[in-house]
Amino acid sequence: GVFVHSQETNPLKPIKAIIFDLDGTLVRSKLDFNQIRNDINCPCGLDVLSYIESLCETEKREAEKVVRQYELEDAHSTELMAGANELLNRLDHLGLKLAIVTRNSHEATRIKIQKCGIRIEQVITREDGPAKPQPHGLLHFSKKWNVSPEECVYVGDYIYDLQAANNANMHACLYIDIDAANSYPEYSNMADFICHDFKVFEQVLGHYLQGRI
Repeated sequence: GVFVHSQETNPLKPIKAIIFDLDGTLVRSKLDFNQIRNDINCPCGLDVLSYIESLCETEKREAEKVVRQYELEDAHSTELMAGANELLNRLDHLGLKLAIVTRNSHEATRIKIQKCGIRIEQVITREDGPAKPQPHGLLHFSKKWNVSPEECVYVGDYIYDLQAANNANMHACLYIDIDAANSYPEYSNMADFICHDFKVFEQVLGHYLQGRI
């Protein structure tokens, strides 16, 4: 099958689980992080969640309220990425374990998953533990499923996703929406393989495992 590699040297374990990011990967997001930073006085270039954690309790609550409002507005207008649910169905039929690890809030995540008809019940949001690029969420599922990190793939669209996968010692897939992106981001070299279209995800993964990309 697609998930069995053919190389005798440096053999890789077959893939047993695929974990996905949510925003920009399974669903489209219109969150304007520059606007969010401006509204909460977060310096340009700083991670919003890390900045909020550094604030005093009163400022922290106010900033979280602003971010939550943006997230909920985004959640109600979100759309499914082309081919995402078809891919999830195929992976499920192949017997792979599936989960979502997102930096989004639990409430916004729930709305997006329900609105887009995503049938994944295993979900970790930022309220559940240290957010990406920390590997906490990824390793939680690896342990829960009794699957080694080397048998897992994490799929995401941003540097934090690739860092989290690398920190967890999982295979890192960078998803780039071919219709929206004009070029590869500079952090794309952190990915083990890149996918532009969920219709061919299994084929691209198979090529990667066989050492053909």
